[in-house]
Amino acid sequence: MDTVAAGAMAAPAAATLRRGGAQEADQTAGERMMAGRTALKLAIALLHVPSKVRLVRSEPLPEGVELLLRIAAGEADTARSAALTARRSPETVRRAAVFFIEQILFAPDADSYRLLGADATASAGELRRNAALLFKWLHPDRDAPGARATLASRLAAAWDDLKTPERRAAYDARCRAAADPARRKATFGSRSRRKQLARLLARRQARQRDEWLASHLGKLGFLRRALAALLHRPV
Repeated sequence: MDTVAAGAMAAPAAATLRRGGAQEADQTAGERMMAGRTALKLAIALLHVPSKVRLVRSEPLPEGVELLLRIAAGEADTARSAALTARRSPETVRRAAVFFIEQILFAPDADSYRLLGADATASAGELRRNAALLFKWLHPDRDAPGARATLASRLAAAWDDLKTPERRAAYDARCRAAADPARRKATFGSRSRRKQLARLLARRQARQRDEWLASHLGKLGFLRRALAALLHRPV
C-alpha cells in the first residue's frame, strides 16, 4: 500500500476519533454540570444571603463542588454553561463560586480535606484535580498582588498534608488523635448533664412527695378534730 493510500485511509479514522473524543468531552461536561447543580445553587444563594455562611460551614460539602472550582479557575465554557443552567450572568456565577470557596472551603476551622473541596473519602485523583484547580485560581497572574496570599499558603499546606499516601495516613492519624480527647470530653459532658438532670428530677419528686404528704396529713388532722367535736372528746 503506498503512502497516499495509507493517508487516505487514516484520515477518516482520525476524524472519527476526534468526533468520539469531542462527544466524550461533551458528555463529561454535561455530567459535571448535572452533578454541580446543588453546589451551584447553594453558592448563588450564599452570595445573596451571606448570613447563612455560618450554617453552611457546619454542614458537609454539597455534591458537585468541582464545578465551582472549575468556574473559579477561569474555565469560560464551564462558566457560560453554568450561567445558562442557573439563569444568571457568567459574572454572577463566577462571583458566587469564588465567594463559596473563600467562605466555605477556606473557613477558619476547615481541615485539609475541606480546603481541597473534598472529604476523607475522596480519592487521590480527586484531591490532585481539586488542588490543581485551586492553585490555578490563586495563581499570581490571576490574583491581585497579595490579595489572596494567605489562602495560597493555606492551600499549599493542605496539599502538603495529603499529596502522598504516607502523608495522608499521617494526617488522618493526627486528626483521629486530636478528635479522641474532644470526643471523650463531649461524652463526659453528656454524662455529667444526665446526672445533673437526674438529681434535679429526684429533688422535684421528693418535694412533690412532701407536699402531698403534708396536704394529706393536714386533711387527717382536720378529720380527727371534727370527729372529736362530734363525740365531745378533747383532741
